[in-house]
Amino acid sequence: MKGSTIAMLSIAAAAAVGMTAATATADQLADKSRSIGTEDGWDLRISKTAEDVQHVPNLAATPFSREGFVSLSAAADISGEGKAAVNSGTVQLGYQIGCQADVSNGLSLGLSAAIGPNAMVTVIPQPSVAVGGSALALPSISATIKPGTISSITLGTKTLGGPHGSISVDQVQIKIDACAGAVSLRSFAIVSISTTTADNSVAVYGDPIWL
Repeated sequence: MKGSTIAMLSIAAAAAVGMTAATATADQLADKSRSIGTEDGWDLRISKTAEDVQHVPNLAATPFSREGFVSLSAAADISGEGKAAVNSGTVQLGYQIGCQADVSNGLSLGLSAAIGPNAMVTVIPQPSVAVGGSALALPSISATIKPGTISSITLGTKTLGGPHGSISVDQVQIKIDACAGAVSLRSFAIVSISTTTADNSVAVYGDPIWL
């Protein structure tokens, strides 16, 4: 009995060492771009670039949380000779986030878990994070994910003041709690414009990636 207890403690200690020794890994995703011609004569392009997802072990060392740091840029361009002036436009970027299984009501896997009413996404900026090319503070964002569904989190929106505009985020923390199984991310960038005769938007999506 004593020997088996020591063996169990040794296995637990080895597992703890393995968890704390885990290191961050980063994935760079391919740039994407799309363009359309509007009915009133404008060429509208949106590009997603410089996307990097850094996977890190969550600080709580729980199997129900995922944590990472993301960097991402979006750029919009309006060209051509439209029949009507562009009255307004915006560019935005963000992530679609999917959780495979919500365990917020508690799950017994050799331990007890009670982590709130639903799986939660938290987006936290790092100090001096670059947003839209400046040192503006990105607000913390929280959202609820239902199991088997996708939630969209907008990391930034910028009003276009001319034919070109961009917005970037750098090393923004994304944390998903109370989720068992796979957590997937897919970036998006959208440009929208409005004229007196038409409203148009075009979106581009990044490759899906596991967090």
